[in-house]
Amino acid sequence: MGGHAPWRWALALLLLAPVSAQGLERGLDEVLGRALFRRAWVPAPSSTRANDGLGPLFNARSCAACHGGLERAPVPTDAAGTVTGDNLVLRFSDADGRPDPVYGRQMQTSAVAGVTPEGRLAVSGRDYRPADLAYGPLAPGTRTGALLAPSLGGLGELESVPDEALAAIAAENGRRDDGVRGRVRWVEDGQGRRRAGRFGWKASQPSLAAQVETAFALDLGLSTAGRPQPEGDCTPAQSACRAAPMGDRNGGPEISQDIVLRIAAYLASIEPAPGPEPDRRALAVFEKTGCAACHRASLPGKAGPVRAFTDLLLHDLGPGLDGGATEPGVASTEWRTPPLRGLSRTLTNGAGLLHDGRAATVEEAIALHGGEASSSRNRFMSLPEAEKRRLLDFLKSL
Repeated sequence: MGGHAPWRWALALLLLAPVSAQGLERGLDEVLGRALFRRAWVPAPSSTRANDGLGPLFNARSCAACHGGLERAPVPTDAAGTVTGDNLVLRFSDADGRPDPVYGRQMQTSAVAGVTPEGRLAVSGRDYRPADLAYGPLAPGTRTGALLAPSLGGLGELESVPDEALAAIAAENGRRDDGVRGRVRWVEDGQGRRRAGRFGWKASQPSLAAQVETAFALDLGLSTAGRPQPEGDCTPAQSACRAAPMGDRNGGPEISQDIVLRIAAYLASIEPAPGPEPDRRALAVFEKTGCAACHRASLPGKAGPVRAFTDLLLHDLGPGLDGGATEPGVASTEWRTPPLRGLSRTLTNGAGLLHDGRAATVEEAIALHGGEASSSRNRFMSLPEAEKRRLLDFLKSL
């Protein structure tokens, strides 16, 4: 790649292009955000202060390590059945979403010098579990749940959907007679405001900046203004982790707000995967089965309709999709409706569907839908073969 040449060429083009001052600033933020997204962070102390603070416990050294191709990707494993990549993490919680008292909210498989990683992530088929736990067993009642890194295209469009639009859809669900009861997950945005969560498998974050801060905290062990704990996910029971060098030498966050916002700007700039031309007959079948009750073909966005096939709401999908670990106020069977946009790429690269890749095909994923989606699943199963094939072909083309 020739060192930093790609972003330097992009910067030069931006400077030469006839754009407004606001547009130039936005473009610069996106270019710098892309470089920061790829930056490999290092443990403290380092010779470059703005580059350190990694850990003490962590899963990856950069954002790009988890999202290398910007698309959902297969989970790499070795011959011993150990996950060797960074695009899947294992979460811990009790039934009410509280983290494990020793291991915290997420298992970190790497650590800085002098600190022992928490364990390794073992896999058998599509079943992921912790192995070789270094700090003793999990607490009684602690659940585990694997989560795959999602595709990143089109996140800026999802961020532009007004909270009021999501609240209106949730209110509409209260009047439905088919069992669909999707709800908004209202969360604090860090500035005392109540916002609709829309990012993360559990709709836990209201903005891309908040999602970036969560990734820094849990995946890289780096503090931000919104997540100011320099120890990351280290718990008081992990004394070596708490005593390790950290990057907040003056009491401030290891990652500045400028860095967070520039990475968020880059993420917002990633274009969604191009979709197919609308197949009206397939869309009619999609609506007839009830799939569109959750996977709405479009939502209102700042720049026009957002055609992502989601409602960004939480839905209870029953015991077949119990994710084990969860978050406070969210059942382990509740999930934010994932966008279907880009589904064709996921099917092509073999990453698997649903939150942990457990379904290899669209048919398998539909069969696992229960709870609020039971009626829709049953209607799909009873479709005439020609209609079922038309619907599946359409989904596989998204």
